[in-house]
Amino acid sequence: MIDYLSNIQQKLILSKQFNVSKDNLRREKFENNYNLSEYESKCPYHQYKIRLIERKPLIIYIEQFLTQNEIKHLIQLADPLLKRSMIHDDKGEHSYDQYRTSTSAGLKRHQTPIVKCIEQRFAQFQGGIHIDRIEPLQIVKYTHDQQFKSHYDWFPQLDLLKSGGQRISTFFSYLQSNCSLGETEFLDIQFNEKLHKRFCDILICDEKSIYSGIRFRPIPGNTIFWFNIDEQGQVEYLTYHAGRPPSQNGHKIGLNTWIRQNRFSI
Repeated sequence: MIDYLSNIQQKLILSKQFNVSKDNLRREKFENNYNLSEYESKCPYHQYKIRLIERKPLIIYIEQFLTQNEIKHLIQLADPLLKRSMIHDDKGEHSYDQYRTSTSAGLKRHQTPIVKCIEQRFAQFQGGIHIDRIEPLQIVKYTHDQQFKSHYDWFPQLDLLKSGGQRISTFFSYLQSNCSLGETEFLDIQFNEKLHKRFCDILICDEKSIYSGIRFRPIPGNTIFWFNIDEQGQVEYLTYHAGRPPSQNGHKIGLNTWIRQNRFSI
């Protein structure tokens, strides 16, 4: 596990696919939006950019990880399936709770050629892991009064580790947003003006920042990636995070992608 995580982190930071030049990050903007009919024969080579936000825990921000056509496709698939979101309770069973009040929809693994190409993109980002280590993609929707209060993505319940092992990492992608709030906040990573002020285009920087954790703005097409366990294979408590509610009359739609330690059987 230790060697695996070290190798993955090195690949993520050194990969030639990622252009982290400061000037390019500010000036250049990719507008890739592929013809979805072509995904049946070949997944497109997709360019995106990353910003290294934190080293411990490793948090990487990926700009334009999903295209507008891909986003529309995912939302269309999920829309008729949306229902009240559930959580895993202390016994590891699914239950409803006011802790999580969004609606969500699980897609089938490889449901369409577009979904499979998106899954492959997530797998390739994390060092080319086997695609079956990805849990089925989950679309989640928040309206004004809905949120997911502070939580971890890793499992404390041993029963949930029997199929696929621990959730070693998470991608949260923003698909749609028309709100000024609705941020994703890492509560135990204190906003540091020297370190984080340069990210104010993607982080919320205001008078509350010095008293808050880092708060990511919901920008469609962009993704937050983080490791849920450390290099020693231990769960990472600094990944304590929350999905905050959108502003009045607003909404946001996101995509949860969780990676397991081993292949995850459905």
